[in-house]
Amino acid sequence: MARKRATSVQQLVDAAARVFERKGFVEATISDIAAEAGVSKPTVYQYVTSKRWLLETIVEQIIYPLRHSIEEIVASDLPAREKLMRYLQVQVNSAIRYRTYYAVLHADQHQLSPKALRNYNSWAREVNHTATSLFKLCAEEGVVRADLDVMTVVNLVNGMMLSISRWYDSKGRLSPDELLEHATQLLTGYILPPATD
Repeated sequence: MARKRATSVQQLVDAAARVFERKGFVEATISDIAAEAGVSKPTVYQYVTSKRWLLETIVEQIIYPLRHSIEEIVASDLPAREKLMRYLQVQVNSAIRYRTYYAVLHADQHQLSPKALRNYNSWAREVNHTATSLFKLCAEEGVVRADLDVMTVVNLVNGMMLSISRWYDSKGRLSPDELLEHATQLLTGYILPPATD
């Protein structure tokens, strides 16, 4: 069954992500992306400037929405436990929604321009810093264990959440909510049960 013809920049970015995931950034061509998008090569160039621009747009479309969502959660007036649960949910949803994009990022981030790579690394540090402040708050409020190194826990949790993009199958047995429940259960022993009156 033929794919629907791309009619927007976003659809071309999606087509590029699928091609980069299959072939890798270096081996993929604009002609491959045009074929995936159901358009001609000149049409691709009407929408985008280069193959590298497509790669950098893929990365940006992961990092900016995730950073915004995490910052919004941390800045909210929600209780610490709810903030933590929403943080985990955002990470799960992002890994599922942008699965193909994450695959491209992992395989081809070394192909980013120096400026785009600096932006990506800066974003990763910001997310870790924000998550660390959240996990410290949770430790102070008795939501999580306070005896474990916060930075280590943040990296382990983020790594676990990121791994979802590598193996999760949206047509598989678990819905995103069930997957979040499994992740939360796995963290039992770190996340403490709610205090009872």
